[in-house]
Amino acid sequence: MNFGIFDWVEHSERLAPAQVFEHKLQLAEAADEAGFHAYLLAEHQGTPLSINASPALLLSAMIQRTRRLRLGALTFCLPWYDPYRFYNEVCMLDQLSGGRLELGVGRGVSPIESLIFGLGDVEASRERYRENLEIFLAACKSVRLNYDGHYFKYSDVELFNKPVQKPYPPLWFPSSNRDSIEFTARHGYHTAIISSHAEARARFAQYREIWNRHKEDAGRHNAHVSFPFLARTQHLVIGDDEGQAVQAGIAAYETWKSHMHHLTRKHGRPDVLPLDPFAEHSVQRLIAGTPASVAEKLKAAIEESGMNYLLCVFSFGSLPPQTALRSLELFAAEVRPRL
Repeated sequence: MNFGIFDWVEHSERLAPAQVFEHKLQLAEAADEAGFHAYLLAEHQGTPLSINASPALLLSAMIQRTRRLRLGALTFCLPWYDPYRFYNEVCMLDQLSGGRLELGVGRGVSPIESLIFGLGDVEASRERYRENLEIFLAACKSVRLNYDGHYFKYSDVELFNKPVQKPYPPLWFPSSNRDSIEFTARHGYHTAIISSHAEARARFAQYREIWNRHKEDAGRHNAHVSFPFLARTQHLVIGDDEGQAVQAGIAAYETWKSHMHHLTRKHGRPDVLPLDPFAEHSVQRLIAGTPASVAEKLKAAIEESGMNYLLCVFSFGSLPPQTALRSLELFAAEVRPRL
């Protein structure tokens, strides 16, 4: 079992953006000291769900405040990037961190957000994602970039930067789409499944079966990773008083939920994700309480979902920064040993 942190970097009604960013840097420092495996950031645009408009900028700052913690985006939304620039920024992050970068690559979950970048068609977004990924993989293998695609063309572009990790950092591909499991498992991507625990268990079982069938295939994107992480995100509030932790968690969850649904409601579209802090069908549940009770609830969630990587969400919604830091501290000291 591995333990990391996931963060949307949400807009706050009470804190200025600079204060939000400083809070995330303090969380990264605490996670580094506590021995977490990685801190992974979301990328969203035009929504209070995230003010992390350029993950590379915040990751670069986190690199300077940590020494062992691995850092990355889950995910960089590739259709929104110039692929040559994206390649170089990934190389810079891996070099600056001494090879601590985790690299999530995705299409972007929200078509509404993609409109900001002139991508009104889902298929066009999917094609740009594939082309950008092809260019990145090709650039990592060569000292010159040559590519003739539908969206991008490069002729004899010299590449003076390379990742520290060879051939590139470990790749992640999260998904809420069951049809993506075949691609993800065949190439051995680390993944995080957005679904109920029961549905995640079925998809992880499907992933393991496909991965075992293809783990020796040539040309796998994540062949340099010996064993894939099958992750779940989990909202956590841990405190010395059970009732107070639950109360704080529910209030923060409702704010986070409003951020999640902000764009669909703004555009008059139905909510696409079932979100409830405690319902079995919810794709994102809340666990809150004392260290002892949280540990028992987490054991059940791990068993129910079949995950082998827990992405803790300590900072979310309207939760005060000091509460998030205390949750991290208690998790490391009292919950993790029980798991």
